[in-house]
Amino acid sequence: MAPPVPSLDLFGPAPHLSAAALFGQSSLFGFGIAFSPLHIAVVVLLLLGESPLRRALAFVSGWASANGLAIVALMVVGDNLSLALNHGERGQVIIDLVGAAVLMALGLYQLTPAAAIGEQGMAMRLMSRLPDFSTPMLVLIGAASALLTPENLVFYLKEAGLLLINQPGVSTDLELTGVFVAVASSLLLLPPLAWIATGGGIRVPLSRLEGWMEHHGEWLVGVLALLISAYLIWEGLHGLWLMQGAAPL
Repeated sequence: MAPPVPSLDLFGPAPHLSAAALFGQSSLFGFGIAFSPLHIAVVVLLLLGESPLRRALAFVSGWASANGLAIVALMVVGDNLSLALNHGERGQVIIDLVGAAVLMALGLYQLTPAAAIGEQGMAMRLMSRLPDFSTPMLVLIGAASALLTPENLVFYLKEAGLLLINQPGVSTDLELTGVFVAVASSLLLLPPLAWIATGGGIRVPLSRLEGWMEHHGEWLVGVLALLISAYLIWEGLHGLWLMQGAAPL
C-alpha cells in the first residue's frame, strides 16, 4: 500500500491570528529593525552638528518612509505573484534560513578584530565624515540606510507575509503597517526627542555616547546580527517541521 499523501491543507496559510497577536508580531518585527546601533549613532552624530534637529529628523523621516514603502511594495508584489510567505511554506523557510546564514556571517565578521571600531573603525569613521548634506539628501540617505541593511529585508518580508496571509482588511493593514513603521523608527527618534525635551541640554551626554559607540558599535552590531540569526534559524527549522506535516511546536 502506498504511503499516505500529506493533506494539502498542511501547506496552506497559517490560521488567522487575533488582532492582538497581529499587533504584537508587527511590533516585534518593527523592533528588530529599530535596534540598529550604527543608525542610532548616525542620528546622534547629526545632533552634534549644525542644525541638529532639522538634519536628524530628516534622516529619521527617510528611514521611516522607506520602511513603510517597503512593506507596501512587498504586499503588492506578493499579492500579484502569489508569493508564499506564511510560516511553514517553502518560500518562508528559504527566506528564514538564507537570512540566518547571511546574518550569522555578518555577525561573526563584526566580532573579529578586523572590523572592530577603534582599530580600523570603518563604519563610524565614514559616518563621522559625513558632509553637511542638504535636508532632501539626508532624507534619501536615511531611506537608503533602511533599505540596504540586510536584516531589515528579512523583517520586511516577514511583516508583509504576516499581512498577506491573515488579510485583516485594508484599514487594519494600514494600522499594522503604521505600528510597524512607528516601532521601527522609535529608537532612532529617542535622541531627537530627548534633545527637544531638554532644549539641547543633552549635547554632552550625546557626545559621550558617540565616543562609546565609536569603540563598541561594531560589537553591538555583531551580537545583534547573531541574535537575529538564531531567531531565524529557529523559525526556519520550525517551518521545515510544519512542512513535514507535524503539529506546531
